[in-house]
Amino acid sequence: MQGGRKLSQWNIFVKKIYQEGHAKNKDYSFKQALTDASKRKGEMGSRKNTSMGSKKTKKNRKSKRRRSISLAGGKSRKRH
Repeated sequence: MQGGRKLSQWNIFVKKIYQEGHAKNKDYSFKQALTDASKRKGEMGSRKNTSMGSKKTKKNRKSKRRRSISLAGGKSRKRH
């Protein structure tokens, strides 16, 4: 991959699983590699993660609720 984004740890792991499977069986598909990687994702965490740098934390975001405003004549309009 040239240019674009760096591959995530998941993508690198799936790619590794695909290469292993394809070496054993030429008919091994990427779709099958995704399934197998999902079953083996516990192995992904056992490797040291040096390429990510600092840990990123998720911020809690409140979901925006849309409220409808009733207008004259019984019609309503969505409010953002």
